[in-house]
Amino acid sequence: MFFRTLAIATIRHNRAVLAIWIIALAVSVPAILQVQKVIVYSETAFNSKDSESSIAQQIVNREFNIQEGSSGVVVISHDDVRGNETRDFTLALNWTLRNDPTLTNIGNITTIYDIYYQLLLGFTSVAHFQLYQIQNATNLANLLEFGIPNTYLTTWTSIVNNAGFNVTGNQVIAYNQIANATSWAIVSQLIPSTYVKVAMIYQNLFYKSWNSTFSSAENYNTFQLLSNYSPLHRAQNVTKGYPGMTVQPPYYNITYSYFESLPLDPQTKGLFLSTIQVFNMYPICSSCNDWTSLPAVRNFSISTFESQANLTATQQNLIGPIYDLGPSSSQPGFLSLATQLLHAGNIHSYPVQPSQAVSDQFISRDNRTMLVIIDFKPQGGDPSSSTQQVRDDVIVAAKISGQTLSAYVTGAPAFNYDVEIQSAADVERIDPVTVALILIIVGLFFSSLFVPMLPVSAIGLSVGVAFGLVYVIGTLITSVHFLVLTLLPVSMFGAGSDYCIFLVSRYAEERKAGRGKNDSVERAVVRAGESIATSGHAWHIHCADSLPDSSPGHPLTSRRQTLLAERIEGKTSESRVEELLPSSCKIHSETLQDGTPCRLSGLASSDGCGVVFEDKS
Repeated sequence: MFFRTLAIATIRHNRAVLAIWIIALAVSVPAILQVQKVIVYSETAFNSKDSESSIAQQIVNREFNIQEGSSGVVVISHDDVRGNETRDFTLALNWTLRNDPTLTNIGNITTIYDIYYQLLLGFTSVAHFQLYQIQNATNLANLLEFGIPNTYLTTWTSIVNNAGFNVTGNQVIAYNQIANATSWAIVSQLIPSTYVKVAMIYQNLFYKSWNSTFSSAENYNTFQLLSNYSPLHRAQNVTKGYPGMTVQPPYYNITYSYFESLPLDPQTKGLFLSTIQVFNMYPICSSCNDWTSLPAVRNFSISTFESQANLTATQQNLIGPIYDLGPSSSQPGFLSLATQLLHAGNIHSYPVQPSQAVSDQFISRDNRTMLVIIDFKPQGGDPSSSTQQVRDDVIVAAKISGQTLSAYVTGAPAFNYDVEIQSAADVERIDPVTVALILIIVGLFFSSLFVPMLPVSAIGLSVGVAFGLVYVIGTLITSVHFLVLTLLPVSMFGAGSDYCIFLVSRYAEERKAGRGKNDSVERAVVRAGESIATSGHAWHIHCADSLPDSSPGHPLTSRRQTLLAERIEGKTSESRVEELLPSSCKIHSETLQDGTPCRLSGLASSDGCGVVFEDKS
């Protein structure tokens, strides 16, 4: 009953049926152009959101802003990837990827040189901090050991300069006492509070020792007291002794013994005693270090740091440049120096090295392969769409660096992209072959050139509508596996051509039996339609498990996606054969002149058969 009603409706409204299919195709065109947006080339996209792995991936995406399992990998091959060639290429690639305006979905790029950069930056900043801790301690030690005597000496010289030319010993002793009191007022403002007591005791010790170098019974004049560095010589003898004397007076060489007796921690005391040995009140020789000399303080700070840090020879070469950044250097200075070191050296020569476990993540044990990891943002779009641009950037990086290394892009996004490209190429090869085979087979079956065009045209129209349905499903229900677009047209052409042959053959038989066009169409639809529907519904039952899960968040598996494609194919094929093809037969029949001889499937007909006609003349 249903098929008879369908046949009658098709006969009466054959042009409307054809128009509806054409309109459906026109409406589907925008969806067809965007169908690739709902196609997924990764099996992980069909994992349930409630599974443990999906929950973990959501946490990683949220907390670390990377898309777990979607990292790209650039594989670099060379004879020895630790050399300058690989360094130049990798750094150029890193720069190119980060500055490519089209790669907005890249979250992070990690290379072994990023590890070295962080190590160099850490070494630079830590070394700088420790260097200037030593420098500050050195300046403090010099201030205590030589700054206090120098302040006393400056004050004493001013007092003597203002006195008369001839002075007695008692006057000098009085000057010494005044200088001690006056200089302390200056020194106490310069010394940290924790060292005020140490400084006071030391200044009084210096004052007493200085005073002991004069005799109250002796007369002096200002020339004797001030000329030829006399005050500096006297202060040098008091603080560090007179080198020409085997046995020093008790008021000579007071500084070392005093600071050695202080209850300081070993490191601080060691530094204080070292500065006493290295520095002097004034440069008594060409190689002697003045306590105010900045180069001398620099050299002392660097050598002290090197001895404390137990550095390698390569690391020692960096301490000078790090010190020269200055005491107020900030992060930009450290970044600049680390960048210079990164570009100047290579993995063989860098002063700091990562652990073997870290290195093994980027460099193979035979040192012939290096990896560059590219992490994509979770909300940055499909990473596979960036694969070709990454590959183009690899070529750009090779030109920038001037290196000809072997570099390949792989990883999940690259796999998906290559599968997409290969699938598209397969379709481009398969579809023309399928159409050609159908034309040949149907043409041979009906012994006609025109008959094959009818099912092929009808199938092509319905394939377009089916692609539109795929886009709707992918947008509203679930993402669609890439095999759907590959299998859909092939299966539609296969099943559709089979159904078309079945229906057209039935139509030809009815025409051969002498029935009219309308009656032939009706009987063909009723009889062939029942068989086609039975076959199609049996397949629909088999594909029933391709429907979405009743609970939210359960995408279709790739197997169910394939069955869904075949179900779409079956339904559109049935509709096409049961509605579109009979309508086409009826329309073509009416366009022919009555009595025009024709041959359909090798069977003679008394009037226009409506499908394929060959003029016997």
